[in-house]
Amino acid sequence: MASVSSFKVKVEGGYLQFSAAHFITYGGKCERLHGHNYGVTVEAEGTLSEDQLVFDFTILKRLTREICQQLNHRFLLPMKNPHIELIASADEWEIRFGEKRYVLPRAEVVELPIDNSTAERLAEYIAQELLEALTPYNTLNIHTLTVGVSEAPTQIAYCHLDLRRRLPG
Repeated sequence: MASVSSFKVKVEGGYLQFSAAHFITYGGKCERLHGHNYGVTVEAEGTLSEDQLVFDFTILKRLTREICQQLNHRFLLPMKNPHIELIASADEWEIRFGEKRYVLPRAEVVELPIDNSTAERLAEYIAQELLEALTPYNTLNIHTLTVGVSEAPTQIAYCHLDLRRRLPG
């Protein structure tokens, strides 16, 4: 009995990066506001299409780069964080955690539907955004999509989406 081959494509480096400010809350604390030069890696694994591709590298890079550009040079605001108080006005965000208070111009903030701006949640956010961006393309042969977000050369978090659980459209 012949086995079914699985293949993987990976894109990383180049323009698949963004620089952003954030803080995370943990253990009843809020770390200091700081920034990272984040790197993004994307892997798509599956079977070959009729064109003998898992997926076109150039499209995968372009879509990922567009997501990175939306995050670049912004403050990453986790809109679902239960530990911070958010006060919005027309021009700014006021963010409070205990005695800490930050006021940021709205134009410099990206509002993310996440509960904390950890590398893990950023990887999950980017994976979901990429999955949405892939909607117009035939991706039925892709079984898994993995996104990695590095905060530093020695620190990377991954989110792995199993696409075999997709409901038929």
